[in-house]
Amino acid sequence: MYCRNMENIKLGFIGLGQMGSALANGIAKSSVIKKENIYYYSPSKKDTTFNYVNSNVELANHCDIIICAVKPDLANFVLSDIRTYLPSKLLISICGGLNIGKLEQICGEDAKIAWVMPNTPCLVGEGSFIYCANKNVGEVDKKYVNAIFNACGIIHEIKEKDMDIATAISGCGPAYVYLFIESLIDAGVKNGLTRDLSKKLVLQTIQGSVKMVKLSDQPVQQLKDNICSPGGITAMGLFTLEKNGFKYGIIDAVDAAVQKSKAMGK
Repeated sequence: MYCRNMENIKLGFIGLGQMGSALANGIAKSSVIKKENIYYYSPSKKDTTFNYVNSNVELANHCDIIICAVKPDLANFVLSDIRTYLPSKLLISICGGLNIGKLEQICGEDAKIAWVMPNTPCLVGEGSFIYCANKNVGEVDKKYVNAIFNACGIIHEIKEKDMDIATAISGCGPAYVYLFIESLIDAGVKNGLTRDLSKKLVLQTIQGSVKMVKLSDQPVQQLKDNICSPGGITAMGLFTLEKNGFKYGIIDAVDAAVQKSKAMGK
């Protein structure tokens, strides 16, 4: 089934919504898989960028690797439709709430299944992906998973028991960051800055701070403390954040998201 040169692999998408389109375009742009070897089936959308097929069965018959990018409530229907093809394919599911056990119930225990959780920054090529796989997925298959998703960001293989935790951080994390960005911009406006200037200052500050964390040998706490002069402006701002439960509010939010993810997986 698999070709030594990954450029010759035929990749199929079941569903081509926002996330599926981002992945397909990122993969094509990176040339990990040739654009002419990317196929999709979606009854509600036709994208002339890639090869359209007329059914999920046609896609499964034609492709080596299948990415299921539909909403979780549709996954049972579309995957049951192609179950007989799956033992000879690599199935990658990006459906939230469908763990390996549920996917094996739908697809069969002989299917090769990788469960990947993406996040929205993959839309700009900066995704943070996590995945786990069942026992049928070999090392060559994992290399394909890594190559496909590294085209749109960075992917990490983890144990399935950690998927809920990692999802609450990387999957939900952009929303937490957006809320912080929104709040900081609003604070600038409240104190007299134009919204445009406040946004520019906030975005550059966050971009620079992330780069410092990446490049510095110092722990994050030390980088924070380096800015705080005793009795100074930053110290007062941080004190107020702590007084209002900023840090533990974030921790509680992640805890709640973990529990929600676990509940969805039952």
